Amino acid sequence: MSRIWDALKEAEHEKSRASSHGRSIHGAKSRTERRKSKRTLLFVPVLVYGSDADKQPFHEEAETLEVNEHGCLLSMESEVARGQRLFLSNMSNQEEQECRVVHVGRRARGRAKVGLEFLRPSPRFWTNR
Repeated sequence: MSRIWDALKEAEHEKSRASSHGRSIHGAKSRTERRKSKRTLLFVPVLVYGSDADKQPFHEEAETLEVNEHGCLLSMESEVARGQRLFLSNMSNQEEQECRVVHVGRRARGRAKVGLEFLRPSPRFWTNR
């Protein structure tokens, strides 16, 4: 039993040491450190549009949860897939960007948290001119 206990303590020590250096226990950078730019909590009304899996056009009004100059996280009813190309229009300043779905969270109450990445960084996309 002592070897098991020692192995558990060592694994816990490695995990603690890795997280204090911003890395997972497998050596990859942590999720927060992989971001290209700092996230900001900002609720911006947006229009998301594109084509669904059946090539049928769709559009949906949504609101961002978090934004950065490389994209955003928002909550959507429409089903989208990772890698899918969409267009995002900021309803406050009429800016528009083509983006790619990089994350689709689990659905809850008919909605999923969706991470979108701009094809080109756009720090001014979120400003109100």
